[in-house]
Amino acid sequence: MILYIIIFIASFALMAKAGNILVRSITGMARFFRLSEFVIAFILMSFATSVPELFIGLSSALDGVPGMSFGNIIGANFINLTLVIGAAAFFSKGIRIESKISHNNFYLIFFIAFLPVFLAMDGVISRGDGIVLILSFVLYIVRLMGEREYFSKIFNDIKINFKALERLFRAMSRFFIGALILLASSALLVWTGKELSSGINMGVLAFGAVFVALGTALPELVFGIRSAALKHSGMGVGNALGSIAFNSAFVIGLVSLISPIAVSAGQDFFITVSFLFTAFLLFNLFIYTRSAISRKESLILIFLYFAFLAVQYALQLT
Repeated sequence: MILYIIIFIASFALMAKAGNILVRSITGMARFFRLSEFVIAFILMSFATSVPELFIGLSSALDGVPGMSFGNIIGANFINLTLVIGAAAFFSKGIRIESKISHNNFYLIFFIAFLPVFLAMDGVISRGDGIVLILSFVLYIVRLMGEREYFSKIFNDIKINFKALERLFRAMSRFFIGALILLASSALLVWTGKELSSGINMGVLAFGAVFVALGTALPELVFGIRSAALKHSGMGVGNALGSIAFNSAFVIGLVSLISPIAVSAGQDFFITVSFLFTAFLLFNLFIYTRSAISRKESLILIFLYFAFLAVQYALQLT
C-alpha cells in the first residue's frame, strides 16, 4: 500500500509538470500563429488545462474502470467552480464578470455539465450517449465561436523570422514531450488509484471525485491564480467554465465510446452531484446579483469544497 501511495503521488507530480509544459507549448504555438485572446483563453487553454482529465479518461477506459473517469470529471468540475474560481477571486480581491461569454453561456455550460448525470440515470452512459455528449460539445464550440467579436484582440504580434521558427519548433517539441509524460503518468495514476480505492474500500467514482480530481484540476488552479496575479482573473474564470464543458461533454463522451460507463446511483453519486449543483447555484447567484464575485463570496466557494471533503471523510468512517 505504501508503494502504491508513493507511485500515486509521484504520478501527480509528473502530471503537474507535464500539464505546465503543455500549457506553455500551446501558448507558444498560439503566439506564432497570431491567434486571438479568445481562442487562447476559451478554447486552447480550456483544452490544454483539461488534458490530464482526457488522459485519465483514456487510461481508465482502457484499464476497464471508466467509472473512475466519470468521478474524476464530476470532481474536477466541482473544483473548477469552487477552488479555481474561488482562488482567482480571492487573490485578485474580487473579480467582475464582464465577459458576455460568462453571462450568455452559463445555462449552456450548466446543461452540458449535468448532461452526463442525466444520461447516467439509467445506470450506464452508453456509446449512443457518448455521441450525444460529443455533439453537444461541438454545438458549444460553434456557439462560442459566434461570440468571437468580443475577443478579437490578437494575443501577440510576432514577425516571422528564424528565431520565431526556432521558438515554434521548441514549443512543438515540448508539446510532444509533455504529452508523452502525461500519458505515462496518467496510466500509472489510474493503475495505482484502482488499487488504492480497493485497499481503502472506497468506490472508484468517489475516489476519482476526491483524489484524482484534485490532481487533474491543478492546471486550472495554477492558471486561475496566475491570471489573478496578472490582473486577468476573468480569463481564469473563462478557462474554468470552458474546462467544465470540455470535461463533461468531450472527455466523458470519448470515454463512453471506448468503454460504456456503468454508474451506480448510490450514496457517493448523489452526494457528489448535490455538491456540484450547489456550487453552480452559488456561482449563478453571485454573478447575477452584482455581476461579480467578491472576496467574501470566494471564501464561501472555497469553504464548500472543504465541506465536500469533510462529508466524504465522514462517509469513510461509517
